[in-house]
Amino acid sequence: MSAELGDSALPPAPVAGGSTTTASVCSTVLKGCNQIRDKLFAAVASGNGPLAGRGPGDLNLKDGKVVGRDGASVPLADAFKALGSSVIEEYVEFFPEGGSPEAVKRLYAGQGGGGGSEPKKMMYAFGAELVEVRVHVRTHEIRVPRIVGAFAAGRIMNTRTARSQLMGGMIWGISSALHEKTDVDPHFARYVNRDIAEYHVPVNADIREVKVILVPETDTEVNPAGVKGLGELGNVGTAAAIQSAIYHATGKRIRSLPIRIDDLIAA
Repeated sequence: MSAELGDSALPPAPVAGGSTTTASVCSTVLKGCNQIRDKLFAAVASGNGPLAGRGPGDLNLKDGKVVGRDGASVPLADAFKALGSSVIEEYVEFFPEGGSPEAVKRLYAGQGGGGGSEPKKMMYAFGAELVEVRVHVRTHEIRVPRIVGAFAAGRIMNTRTARSQLMGGMIWGISSALHEKTDVDPHFARYVNRDIAEYHVPVNADIREVKVILVPETDTEVNPAGVKGLGELGNVGTAAAIQSAIYHATGKRIRSLPIRIDDLIAA
């Protein structure tokens, strides 16, 4: 099986953002694979082989075979022979429950399809972040030597990329809390710091220990793949955690970002 994504030769598609791709694509692929499995299982169950008469719940695919619970098996080649074809092709669509009937048509036209209705149960991803902040007693310099985040986002399809994305979000949150600020000239309405020389972002010396904890979570109702979005999950709580830690260290509550030395002195 192969997948094609992000090629300009392909038909129009919606934006790859908003934590939509993994949940929607994986759910679609999973539905397609299940339909293929069902066809193979039905073929071997309707024949005269060792798996004849078995129900789909008694069968599985393993090591190139259709295998029963009792260990009886049929090679996939024989399963395809029973099916009478060497190829299985399935067309599958997936859209969240409660979505508009016209949504998929809009997606085919390269337009936003919209989401489903408000779920009856809580299906969101969750995260908690804890930070250690040090404030110099004389210079009021702020440092974040350690940050720990724990996140539950349903089924994680790729642990390495999920961990990297969450770590990047936490670093982005530190940047938002202490470094990044866009300055606009009020007279000319133009950005003053529009390059990396003037727009401050954290460097290696600003980021010390960053720990990501992926909390196991199984959700069978959010979508067929059990996947939840984690695109922005890593950064939404970071600035608040840093602000709270600064308040804990200094007794000064600052509610504007980024928090600078001047803010601590003025407070």
